[in-house]
Amino acid sequence: MFDDHWLLLPPTVTDDPLGTPRAFRTRTNLWRDEPAVDPVLRGLAHNPAAPTDVLLGLLGAHGDALSDAFNRRADLPPVVVEAMLRHPSARVRAALAVNRYVDSAIRLRLVDDPDPRVVGALRADPDLALPDRVFTPEFDRLVRQFQRTLTTADELHCELIELMSKDRRSVPVAARHPEPRVRTAAVDRLGLLNEVKRDEVTQALLHDPVPEVRAAAVRYDVGLTRVHEPADLLSCNGYAYRGLLRERRLSRPLIAHVLAVDANDGGGGVSAMAGNRTLPTDVLDTLFEHPSSDARCSLAERDDLSRAQLTRLAADPDVAVRTAVSVHPRLTEDERAAIDIDVTTSREHRPFGPVEFSNRRDEHPWMRASTLPPLEQSVRWASSVNILLRRRAAADPRLPADLVETLAQDTDLGVRVLLAQHHPAAPSALLLRSFREYDGHGRARLLAMPNFPTTDLARLADDPDPAVRRLAARDPLAAPDLVERLAHDPDPGVRRAMAACPRLPVPLIVMLLDDPDLAEPAAANAALPVDTMRQRLAVAV
Repeated sequence: MFDDHWLLLPPTVTDDPLGTPRAFRTRTNLWRDEPAVDPVLRGLAHNPAAPTDVLLGLLGAHGDALSDAFNRRADLPPVVVEAMLRHPSARVRAALAVNRYVDSAIRLRLVDDPDPRVVGALRADPDLALPDRVFTPEFDRLVRQFQRTLTTADELHCELIELMSKDRRSVPVAARHPEPRVRTAAVDRLGLLNEVKRDEVTQALLHDPVPEVRAAAVRYDVGLTRVHEPADLLSCNGYAYRGLLRERRLSRPLIAHVLAVDANDGGGGVSAMAGNRTLPTDVLDTLFEHPSSDARCSLAERDDLSRAQLTRLAADPDVAVRTAVSVHPRLTEDERAAIDIDVTTSREHRPFGPVEFSNRRDEHPWMRASTLPPLEQSVRWASSVNILLRRRAAADPRLPADLVETLAQDTDLGVRVLLAQHHPAAPSALLLRSFREYDGHGRARLLAMPNFPTTDLARLADDPDPAVRRLAARDPLAAPDLVERLAHDPDPGVRRAMAACPRLPVPLIVMLLDDPDLAEPAAANAALPVDTMRQRLAVAV
């Protein structure tokens, strides 16, 4: 499989307020049973210079096998988009459904597609606003099964709960469903919604015309404030268990039960309970002596700590606890500087080294547009003595230019990489430096940032890192003989990148179409003559 698609995609296209490159959020391999196809055809489907007639020919004769290529393309002509909308292959239509380069209004024309897999592909995009009718048929199907006595009332309720758990967007739809049993089930999944939406849906259910629905909503509403007892834990496990301990009012017997049980199983429940704002003062005081460092780390995350409690945690014998409290908002910079920390022990830390660093957005909540802190807070973090706070600031795409310039020179690799990966104005020098210094997960994201350099990359042709040598393919001034030399590089990734490089001599590009290892990237080369594209398409089986 040709894996150098970053060579072919425009680096400046983004799809969210954080500047996240679309190229690295595109879903591929919709169904794993994709038919085999000539690698030349697959390359042509990726080729940015392929004319409309070639793309239509590929779709018409080989669309089912090439759908994975079409869900990546950023430059689909309108006539090709229309052909995909009407294509007989569900795989092709699903490829259009997940292509974030295509206008969402066009993709939403597939919401009534007869193949549920296509609709499922639309639902796979969590940012796409979907109409109720995307979710309603599944609720209707379960209701019909119940009406035909194929399921019991309890089974219907459980299946509705499971269905909503898969996609939180379906919860408000369930709350508006004409069947009262569906609306009642929605009550049990209100916790999936954010606070604003949860309050809105709860109020609607509290005023539902059916008494049973209103009663369920009242029970949920009261449950937010009532004191919970040990018996309430019987129906909880995993996230629900920790969520109850962290968020609800707890009775003394329940607190005692958790302290006793967790003494033998690692303190996970106590760790969750330590963040509960309703804990009695005397119980909270005892947790500062709890043997679990995770529980004491959870205490450090509370924003209601007294000066004495902060001082106590700052001197904790466990470095993970000291590190956790070092980012507390009530500490001064002098106090932070005095705390002996180790950022590798932090829950926020991801090792900035080979392979291990994971740059998934859900692991850094301050990176999400919906939960970004006030800009003035990020500005304060940017000048903090604390590395973790500077990393938070570096992940904020709204930082002003002067702070971007400052953080680009930060002594911490993590600060520099996060700034490079998330700020749309990250300077070219920083992007290239980060790419060369950091080789963990998310490294390719740097290549799609707006300012990643293209010039002066040919000088890296002899770098010991194959990924850095591949950058020469992006340099518009790279000499053809240099590109040809790298096309014989020992590393297969470098050879593929050069086969797709338009500075490679055209006769060699054409010759590589018959090379089993390089045929696909060569066919994706924008310098491949259009006549050759048409000839290879015409003779393909």
